[in-house]
Amino acid sequence: MIKLTEDAAKQISEQIKASGGEADPLRIAVTQHTNHKGFQYLMGFDKQNENDSLYDIRGIKIIVHNDLLDIINGMEVDFVEIEGEDNQFIFKNPNDPTYKAPTE
Repeated sequence: MIKLTEDAAKQISEQIKASGGEADPLRIAVTQHTNHKGFQYLMGFDKQNENDSLYDIRGIKIIVHNDLLDIINGMEVDFVEIEGEDNQFIFKNPNDPTYKAPTE
């Protein structure tokens, strides 16, 4: 299903602690880019609905709408440093048509 790197789980845990430790589950959503060539990924804390699947990954409660399960299957979420002090979550999804697998 979904994988969280240690860095991503640590960053999400820090955000939960900053909110007082009582956050809703983390929702991961995917939408199609307007150019239809790839996906856009969204994350935020949200209530679970009846059409959601709930996962516990590295101690983080994650919800995903059931319609997206095939799209996110095998996706990895990482938290990386980009050019100095800019950090961001990145989504490595082999189901995204624009995904380029790392070369060895």
